[in-house]
Amino acid sequence: MSNFIVYILTDNNRRYFEIDFTSNMLSTVVELQQANSFTFQQGSSLNRIIYSEAFSKLACAKKRMNELQNFTHLQIERIIRKNNPNWNNLFPQQQQAYTKRNSNYAA
Repeated sequence: MSNFIVYILTDNNRRYFEIDFTSNMLSTVVELQQANSFTFQQGSSLNRIIYSEAFSKLACAKKRMNELQNFTHLQIERIIRKNNPNWNNLFPQQQQAYTKRNSNYAA
């Protein structure tokens, strides 16, 4: 079972990348959604997860994250285009599911 996910975030213009890893993708997506609701026009908003890799060991995930962080912008783009040619957000469904789930308790 894969417990750790290395992911790449980008903004709407695909100009900036952030590479990180998590053990709970749902909470990461929710944190991103909340953070982006507070940053209105203050710089670029990294709001789309466009690449992810799953690992079963923390050491492997950290190694891959460090490896990706040392890549150039062009190398990162090539990896993304190979796995996600349309640069689609890979986790929009989880944002909607979490919102719907919490809306039942808000009443």
